[in-house]
Amino acid sequence: MRISKKSSQKAGLPPGSLIHIGNYFGHKIRLSVIEYDEKTIIEEEDVSIEHCLKRMQTPLMTWVQVNGVYDPQIIASIGSRFHLHALILEDVLNTTQRAKLDIYQDQVFLVLKLLQYSEESYCLTDEQVSIVFGPNYVISFLETDRAIFLPVQERLKHGNHRLRKENSDYLAYTLLDLIVDQYFVVLEKVDKDLDQLEEELLHTPLPTTMKKIQKAKREMIVLRKSIWPMRDVVSRFLRLEPPLVKAENQLYVRDVYDHLVQTIDIIEGCRDVVSGLMDIYLSKINFRMNEIMKVLTIVSTIFVPLTFITSLYGMNFTCMPELHTRWGYPIVVAVMALIAFSMLGYFRSKKWL
Repeated sequence: MRISKKSSQKAGLPPGSLIHIGNYFGHKIRLSVIEYDEKTIIEEEDVSIEHCLKRMQTPLMTWVQVNGVYDPQIIASIGSRFHLHALILEDVLNTTQRAKLDIYQDQVFLVLKLLQYSEESYCLTDEQVSIVFGPNYVISFLETDRAIFLPVQERLKHGNHRLRKENSDYLAYTLLDLIVDQYFVVLEKVDKDLDQLEEELLHTPLPTTMKKIQKAKREMIVLRKSIWPMRDVVSRFLRLEPPLVKAENQLYVRDVYDHLVQTIDIIEGCRDVVSGLMDIYLSKINFRMNEIMKVLTIVSTIFVPLTFITSLYGMNFTCMPELHTRWGYPIVVAVMALIAFSMLGYFRSKKWL
């Protein structure tokens, strides 16, 4: 979960002010374009804004990918060339946005959250994906230079695929479906880590276990904040009417909504597991503390009468006949041992040991 320090810079500025809020990944902004129809597909990488604009004038379906959103000047130039509203550009640059769907005349703007889980660092990361689609084009904005839409590009290469025959709304649905499917991959890995954490907690809890539980709790917050708003996005997508979305494509969007409901159910289950792990950890800590206190109490209780006896004979009065008895010391030690073993036997009979 990211909280940007630059958010305060927008205080007092008018709507549509272009300020990048988010992480800088150190790569240059790169544009690529894919044009296709049922018979033709053209892929070009590292192209200029003007070249993308020319491609959008053709009758082919055009998909422009923008990798990198940290430069307000370049994003503003893209927005002016493609006639994007200033509020769209503002939301593209603010990568801490909540997932949402807005309609601007003949354009639909989507803000989505892509989740990824690193098995090396056991860390959950989120990335904002912004999508604008119109009558015959789709423009996607990514924070990083990762090829997260590569599976969709591979599908486009198959001429008999439905994607090649549909318009921009179906491509936008396909990108949305890919992001939602990634949630299941992330949740599967998170669930696996929770199982391992539960095994560790039940068998050999370590001082670092509490930190792992807190980390899992923060991950649940990130998951919930990223996925719950997506349900509203897909719900609004379902209510879009032609010509923005074809009626026959609503069935596919409804399937994405069902998948989102499943992910939300999984998240709620994982949250219950994390809460249960916290309760188990605290219970085991309390149980261990009680065991320690019980042992200390038993030892202290056994030594109370023994301490009394030793302190009694440590007064060194001259008129204490036991001090001059030959067998006084072994008799006192034997009595002390008898008392100790008697108390241990009593504690064992009460099942306190």
